[in-house]
Amino acid sequence: MTQSDIPDLMDPAVQQCPYELYRTLREHAPLYQMPSTGFHLVTGYGLAREVIRAPDQYLSSVSPMALADDGIPQEIIDIYETGGWLPLASCSTSDPPQHTRIRGFLEKLFTAERVRAATPSIDAIAASLLDDLEGRTEIEFIHDFAHPLPMMVIADWLGVPRSDITQFKIWSDAIVEPFSMMASKERRIECARLAVDMQTYFAEMIAERRKKPRDDLISEAIAYRDKEHNPLTMQELMTIITIDLLASGNETTTAAIGSGMKLLIEDEQALAEVVTNPSLVPILAEEILRLESPAQGMFRRCAGDAKLANTSLIQGDLINIRFGAANRDDKQFPNPDRIDLHRAKPGSHLAFGMGRHVCVGAALARQEIVSAFRALTERYDRFWLLPEYDKPAYQASLFGRNLLALHIGCSRRQS
Repeated sequence: MTQSDIPDLMDPAVQQCPYELYRTLREHAPLYQMPSTGFHLVTGYGLAREVIRAPDQYLSSVSPMALADDGIPQEIIDIYETGGWLPLASCSTSDPPQHTRIRGFLEKLFTAERVRAATPSIDAIAASLLDDLEGRTEIEFIHDFAHPLPMMVIADWLGVPRSDITQFKIWSDAIVEPFSMMASKERRIECARLAVDMQTYFAEMIAERRKKPRDDLISEAIAYRDKEHNPLTMQELMTIITIDLLASGNETTTAAIGSGMKLLIEDEQALAEVVTNPSLVPILAEEILRLESPAQGMFRRCAGDAKLANTSLIQGDLINIRFGAANRDDKQFPNPDRIDLHRAKPGSHLAFGMGRHVCVGAALARQEIVSAFRALTERYDRFWLLPEYDKPAYQASLFGRNLLALHIGCSRRQS
């Protein structure tokens, strides 16, 4: 196989369904240097684990926005510095000591105990969204359910009004889209302006919480002190609230719930099993995360010369770990391209990473997915794509796996 035979992952058409490309690369080029970008793709499970387990050799401090051909234009920097705060690296794209400082705060927010305590309210949100759809047999699933569920959860945790979640969706998209590496310069400039609007909104809320703290995450962030008793700076607060909490706290979970519904529509047997046996829903959640990893890839940068898959790398070389490829590696997962509700070790996928950079909100995301599909399969026993609409399409992105829309029909269970 020649290099010209290998499709370009930067092609939006390839991103619609990259799994054949991933399979080809796992078989023929497990560490593949993309001609169009120069960085290396890691597509095998074992190789991905090798990179993840060496965080000091393969650093996380890589900004996808800075990898655009024009870098981060000065016009975008000026928008932030004039009207708001230039975002810092997020928890997932930073290294110690900054990573240690920010993660030290975030880990306290998303403990298993805290998620367990919040589960009844998450279940109630899922139920209320379905109550609002009562009597309807046709819905746009992303808009009507997959997006509002995690957005309402994180809005409640932050202490912001649910009435503002439509605006939060616009802002959240503006935060995430530049990470896709597919947005035009004009769109990235528009996103920066929207992000500054979002910062202005939260700056007012932070000022209010400083005077009158509440039982919410924003008040906790203001009150937090690190091991040296230093508070979070305003720039850190803005990055944490807008990127680590609001955007990261809903975009990937929306993606998982949307893709999960599409998977169930394509696999009637799996749906029937879950409807009959609700105890399988947690395994379904793991299979959704494995099959349609919401974060398809994350960057790493070589801290020094290294050898990986018999390939010599030098300091500064960039690697993109393709979680979406590693999680379908047939050397690790038998029948990797289908839902298996009886799979041994269903949580052994890499959708949340592992080690130092394991997703800090993994417990919350898992619960939201479980609550979503438990509520859905308690009320409905069949779903289908509405034929009058185009085939479901994904947003062009090197990073994410977000359905733009999912028009479905649904059949109410007979009690």
